[in-house]
Amino acid sequence: MVDHSPVHYISCRAVWPLHPNPSGVRCRATSHTSGHIQTMRGEMSSRHVVTAGNRSTEQNTRTHLDLSHVHAVNVLPKQCQRLHLIQIGCGGIGAFLGIHVARLARECFRLFDTVMVTFYDGDTIEEKNLRRQNFCQAEIGHNKAEALAFRISTAWGIPIRAFPRHFSEKEARPEYDTLTILLGCVDTARARRSLHQALARLNTRNDAQAWLIDGGNLTTHGQVLVGNVVKDFNPHESFQLRTVCQSLPAPGLVHPELLKRERRPVNTQPRSCAEIALSDPQSLTINSIIASHMADYLLRLVITKDLRRFATYIDMDTGSARSLAITSTEISRALGLYQNKSMGKAS
Repeated sequence: MVDHSPVHYISCRAVWPLHPNPSGVRCRATSHTSGHIQTMRGEMSSRHVVTAGNRSTEQNTRTHLDLSHVHAVNVLPKQCQRLHLIQIGCGGIGAFLGIHVARLARECFRLFDTVMVTFYDGDTIEEKNLRRQNFCQAEIGHNKAEALAFRISTAWGIPIRAFPRHFSEKEARPEYDTLTILLGCVDTARARRSLHQALARLNTRNDAQAWLIDGGNLTTHGQVLVGNVVKDFNPHESFQLRTVCQSLPAPGLVHPELLKRERRPVNTQPRSCAEIALSDPQSLTINSIIASHMADYLLRLVITKDLRRFATYIDMDTGSARSLAITSTEISRALGLYQNKSMGKAS
């Protein structure tokens, strides 16, 4: 049903005015288990060390200067007449990213004939979400995607479609002459598998192209990854033109552990991000920081076309951020190291 106000807010349900605390609405959010959080923390920490310039143990005793960014090239997505920005997840990271998406979408109106923005999230805003997520008291009880789309559309006057359900790869349909950017703000391996499969479905047309920008975080550190090829990635084929990169490995290839099923004890219910935050408090700023990095990836990929990195790792304990440059050597190193490490794990 379409709202007839100048906002042009679109939802697959009726649009209603926001009012405090509607009754009878419960959240059915799913998130990491505590065991998965611990596993991811260990894996991400060790991989961060690998990607942070610590090439080998013998180099620990001498200064190492990483100059890979000097040789990095810009990634060049396919030129299309239409742009579709699809944000999956409107909670911790997504609620902050949505504002950036609207701002950048406005800039894209001068670059594309058609610009579409879509939000997906199946969860409901609760009181416990207000501490870390970009929502207010009046939005409690409403669906996250709809509330965020309504608020941003009102502020920016941009049509935004909101679907109050979790995204499925079956909804990914390649569109004629369309550049599709999936913005992954999810917190489960199952949701990331859906994004990985959706990327494959969207890249079946020769006149269109899809990319995935994926963001995730734990307590005080996180990562942003970008890519578009989900299997049989050959770094050398991406650099047929020496000054341009035409494709990048999907986030699921760079970090395959993001797609692995979470293990939790039998009869244990999955917990929401807010519930995890109570037992393992996250930084109050980590979500907005990851969202800002994702927005910069989107800006450089679609508008300024000067994106020269394919992965960024943020550590708020040390106040540092480390990116992997878009070079054939750096991509090969990342994929080779990760594949070797995965093969060495016991099943």
